[in-house]
Amino acid sequence: MTDVHTHILFGVDDGAKTLGQALDLVRREAEEGVTDVVCTPHQGAELLRPALLRERFAALCEAAGCGVRLHLGAEIYYFRGMTAALGRGDLLTMGGGRHVLVEFSDRFETENIPDAVYELSVAGYIPVVAHAERYFYLDRRGYAAVCENGGKLQVNARAFTRRWQRGLLRFLLKEGLVSYIASDCHDPVVRTADFAAAKKYVRAKFPAQEAALFGSEAGADILL
Repeated sequence: MTDVHTHILFGVDDGAKTLGQALDLVRREAEEGVTDVVCTPHQGAELLRPALLRERFAALCEAAGCGVRLHLGAEIYYFRGMTAALGRGDLLTMGGGRHVLVEFSDRFETENIPDAVYELSVAGYIPVVAHAERYFYLDRRGYAAVCENGGKLQVNARAFTRRWQRGLLRFLLKEGLVSYIASDCHDPVVRTADFAAAKKYVRAKFPAQEAALFGSEAGADILL
C-alpha cells in the first residue's frame, strides 16, 4: 500500500518538526503495512522552495532504513497560475509523475473545484483532490464532476472516526469515487498514521473495495 498524503518531511511545514519525528512516522507507516510513502509538504503561490524540499527529502532518505520506500511530492494549495508553476518545476508532482495533490480552502468557496481540476487535467496532469471530505460547499454532483473532469478523490483515514462525516464517505464509496485513503499524518502522537477505523469501515460496508484501497497495489498508480 502507498500512503499518498503525508507530512513526514521534517522542518518544512506543520508536519514533523525534527528528523527524529519524521523517522518515528516512517516506522509507524511500516507498522500499518505501508510499503511506499509519498512525502507531500505544503506548497503554494507564496511557498515554493523546491530546492529546500529536495534537500530535506535527501536527508530523510539517508537516515531512514526500515524498508519503507519514500517518494517526494507536495500538497499544493490551488492558485491561479498553478499550471504554469508546475511547468517551470517550481511545484512538485507526486513521485515526479503526472499526479498532483491539490488542496482548496475548507473555510470558503474560493474556487470552483471541478473547473480547477479540469484546468490541470487538460494541461496533462492528474489532479488528486486532497482530503475531499472537508469541502462542505462541494455537493454530491460536484464530487462526481471532479472525477468526470479528470481528477481523483483522496479522503483521510481519520475521517472514518467522525460519525458526522460518514454519510458523505458512504456516498463517495458507494459511487466508487474514492481513489485513495491516506493518513495525512503530521506527527507521531496526535495526527499519526492510523488506518484502523478506515479499514474496519471499508471491510464491513464495502468489502469489494478493500483490496483497491488497502491492498499491495493501493496507490501504486501514483508512482507509475
